[in-house]
Amino acid sequence: MSRLFRPLLRAIAIIFLAIITASAAFAEDPVRMSIDVDARDVLRGIQHTHIVMPTRPGPMTLAYPRWIPGEHRPNGPITQLIGLRIMANGEPLAWRRDTADAFSFRIDVPRGVNRIDVRLDYLSPARRFGAGFGKSPNVTPGLAYILFNHLLLYPADARADAVRVAASIRIPVGWRADGALPMTTASDGRLALPETTLARLVDSPVLASARLDRTALPGRSFPARVSIATDAAGEHSLAQRDAGALGRLVDETQRLIGGDPLDDYVWLVGVSERLHHDGIEHLASSDVRVAPGFFSDPSKRYQWSVLPHELFHVWNGKFRRPQEMATRNFQQPVTTDLLWVYEGLTRYYGDVVLPVRSGLVSREQTLDYLAFVGAQLDRGRPGRAWRSLADTAVTVPAFDDAPFDGTAARRAADYYNEMLLVWLEADMLIRQRSGGRRSLDDFCRLFLARTADGAEVAPYSRADVIRALRSVEDFDWDSFFKARIDEAAPQAPLEGLTAAGWKLVYGAEPNPFLADVEEGSGIHNLSTSLGLWVSEDGEVRDVAPGSPAFAAAIAPGTQIRKVDSRPWSINDLRASIAKAGAGPLRLDVRTGTLDRQLDIAYDGGPQIPSLHRIPGTQDMLRSIFTPLAQPEGDNHKEAS
Repeated sequence: MSRLFRPLLRAIAIIFLAIITASAAFAEDPVRMSIDVDARDVLRGIQHTHIVMPTRPGPMTLAYPRWIPGEHRPNGPITQLIGLRIMANGEPLAWRRDTADAFSFRIDVPRGVNRIDVRLDYLSPARRFGAGFGKSPNVTPGLAYILFNHLLLYPADARADAVRVAASIRIPVGWRADGALPMTTASDGRLALPETTLARLVDSPVLASARLDRTALPGRSFPARVSIATDAAGEHSLAQRDAGALGRLVDETQRLIGGDPLDDYVWLVGVSERLHHDGIEHLASSDVRVAPGFFSDPSKRYQWSVLPHELFHVWNGKFRRPQEMATRNFQQPVTTDLLWVYEGLTRYYGDVVLPVRSGLVSREQTLDYLAFVGAQLDRGRPGRAWRSLADTAVTVPAFDDAPFDGTAARRAADYYNEMLLVWLEADMLIRQRSGGRRSLDDFCRLFLARTADGAEVAPYSRADVIRALRSVEDFDWDSFFKARIDEAAPQAPLEGLTAAGWKLVYGAEPNPFLADVEEGSGIHNLSTSLGLWVSEDGEVRDVAPGSPAFAAAIAPGTQIRKVDSRPWSINDLRASIAKAGAGPLRLDVRTGTLDRQLDIAYDGGPQIPSLHRIPGTQDMLRSIFTPLAQPEGDNHKEAS
């Protein structure tokens, strides 16, 4: 190379390096956006958004959140985004959707433009049409949920924790609102939220209503409250006794896990028949949607387990999060293989242990629930013979549209209920091997406790879980979980119940939990006897392979028209099952256009699940359910 060109090349290299450095510095600067949500159009169910974000000339891709935290699926409600308009310096800016990704919108930013205005609307669906909170109603004439992931676009290549957002909300006159982020009322009536990261904003929903009641809880560990909104007159306040139980729940949870306490927590509870009844966790709040009667009907009390379940997720799922679920933004796919920790451990503590320890749910109701879970896995999941528990977690993103029929053969989200039993077994194993000196509670304190450094997320791997368990009890936990999670096993994992001094029994004894599930779903669960699930009108919804119904070639969609020559009714079917043994059970059925008369050889009688004590054994569930050491004067009573 000629010496004449070397100085020129060095100069070019220096200039190029300067450009690259400047570009990198620009990319690392936090993006600052503003978002104004107009949630006043409740009669039409439309929420309007105005977003302002910085930009620079050239190609740019905007993203609509796809992978929503807590939903574990790529189910951002893209079909409900309408009215998208983008402006630059007051002029319309053309956008085009990415042909390979419907959640991405491409624009070309003109020279001289350093910010863009984005306007879009979210259309709350009239009824649920798919998995995910954005695909079910969020707005009624009397209440509205503002979920920011439904309402925004953001730079597709940005980290969600590096984008700063100043948000404001407008709600109907006379309405009130609550959420994890504090709100101040501006002079124009807007509710202004403090600037925060995009990640935290999306994890901080707001609930608004003309009938919104806030109740501060008497817990001592950290400030917590319940905000209840309803779209009709009636139930929208929390009884003092219930506030006391939730206050104890806050304290029991903090005593269990320890570590740095929360600054604040709020349950946002919407009460309406129009909402899809479910709950989802957030960083310092939960979005819980329930039917009327949730707070006033004692027989529904077991449903209150959704409240401790979502609270426990603050530590297990939000703070401690599987490393493949701690993604950089809402477009990066998540891997769900560790949901057996994220959801399974939460099912154990949030739905079983903490509700009883706090007196929120009674011991008897919880025993009924455990019997239901045991029977579901024992007789209602023959798919266990071919499909591992691990596979039910791994496939979550792909199984959104799985129908109810085929659940018995396919399995469902068993990383919830089956892992409840596996974690119970792990708890019993630690208690037995340590002579009662340690328990799974010690693992929770070691593994889940929040640190004082203020970190919002602490990712973990499967190896980290095994390592933490081993530090509590020196045992081959790797083999323990491989056998129960990674390998298909025909038999349900009931060893934890046995070790706790209980056994699963089938008979005529009623199970109120099962009865309430049937009432709420409209599907009668006869899987433990005939091996089928049937709706109120006699349509068979699913059949368990290997059951008497399966042997008779009854399939989902079959209509039961007569029971022992009597016109169909669920009561007559139950009566015929109860007297089984006097002869075959005769059913007249229609499958498509084919009518058949079937004689089913069944003589087992009612097979309703319940838990019975094993004589001569210690009741270890009593120990597990015992509240942790309480401050003086904290009088605990179980719910009745």
